[in-house]
This record gives sequence, C-alpha cells and structure tokens, in this order.
Amino acid sequence: GWSFAQAASVPIVFLTAYYALVDLGGVRAGERVLVHAAAGGVGSAAVQLGRHLGAEVFGTASVGKWDALRAAGLDEEHIASSRDLDFEDAFLGVTGGRGMDVVLDSLAREFVDASLRLLPRGGRFLEMGKTDIREPEKVAVDHEGVA
Repeated sequence: GWSFAQAASVPIVFLTAYYALVDLGGVRAGERVLVHAAAGGVGSAAVQLGRHLGAEVFGTASVGKWDALRAAGLDEEHIASSRDLDFEDAFLGVTGGRGMDVVLDSLAREFVDASLRLLPRGGRFLEMGKTDIREPEKVAVDHEGVA
C-alpha cells in the first residue's frame, strides 16, 4: 500500500501537466505536442492529458523506458530518445517538416535548441526545468513566432 504522503503527491504531477498544457499552452484537439521525459511523473501525466485533449502526442525518454510510452498509447513514430538529438530529425520527418505546436521541455542546452527548432511555424515552448532558462525576448528573435 501507499503511505498518505505518497498518495497525496499523485495529484501534483497531473496538476503540473494540466497547468502547463491547458493554462499556459492552450493545447487544442489536433495540435501536435512533444513531451520530453515522457516516462517520468509529469511527463506521463502530460502524455495522458494531451491524448485526452485530442492532441497528437510525441514523447522522448531513455530507451529503457519506451515500453511505458507504448503502454500509454504512443506508437514507434511518436517515440524518440531523450539522450541524443535524433528526436529533432525524426519528428520533423514524421510531421512532414511541420514540427510541433507545443513543446513541454525539461531538457537543457543543445536539447532546448533542437526543441525550439521543432517549432518552425511558431508555437508554444513550455519550460519545466531551471537549468537552461532562456530570455523570452531572445527566443522570440531567434525563433520567430515562438511564445
């Protein structure tokens, strides 16, 4: 069984995912959403919520966690590694170069840059981490249309 503390923490990941995707990201049915660290707590909640909202959800995770993403309903074309930058080309290929509408990010450095390039038509970039926070003005200059 779970302790009261463990049980009480379950809603936190779903509230975080909801706040990110609905309140900040305004995700709508038919949009493409990339969830980094999709096998983690907030990530798995975001995958479930995104699918519930009618979004086409893509996820990254370490290869050893891909079974969890498959179990959440993602097919092979919607899964990539969070350990290298191959997700950028893979997901641009799957989407015919259109990329994503929303990225829920928890990665850093060159992974942020690759994720921002997945928003070629503009879109919403939601940062959950604290290690590589970019100035919104700089992102807007470097990646036109990204909020």
